[in-house]
Amino acid sequence: MPEQTIMELRILDTEFNLKAKGNEEHISHVSEYVNTELERVKTANPFTNHIRIAILGCMNITEKLFNAEEKVRNFEETKVKEKSEVSLVKEELESTKTILNEEKMKYKALTEEKDLLQKELDEKNDLLAQYREHLRQSKTESETSRKTILDLQNQLFESQIELVKANKNHMEKDIFKNIEDKMKID
Repeated sequence: MPEQTIMELRILDTEFNLKAKGNEEHISHVSEYVNTELERVKTANPFTNHIRIAILGCMNITEKLFNAEEKVRNFEETKVKEKSEVSLVKEELESTKTILNEEKMKYKALTEEKDLLQKELDEKNDLLAQYREHLRQSKTESETSRKTILDLQNQLFESQIELVKANKNHMEKDIFKNIEDKMKID
């Protein structure tokens, strides 16, 4: 238990002793505030007695106390509202975090799917490139084969022409020989 001390105070030019338990500095501060307020009332009402000054001072201090208490109540109400709003914001934040995590997972799944599709597309493009190369080679081979066939057809045609010429010469010789043979017989 704190030790009691006796403090000497002076309010409105009146000295008195007060038993104090604890914070003497705080009591001195309160005493100075009351004395200042009463001196202000006394200055505003110089011909008023000490009891009226004390009552008016108490009224002023009480009004300030009520105003301060009203401010504290308003502050507390505002604090409660703000806590409620903070709670709502926290809930929205948690909801947003949940949505963000879901979107991140969707993004990850879409990225994985995109990578798989890209891999599949790359494989199909490689296959398409192989088919195109094979088609190009086939066209080259086909063109070469066509040229070879044309060359062989030309050779065949020339051979047929030579055969026809040879047959014609042979036939002419046979005809001349037959004619010569007939002329010799006659």
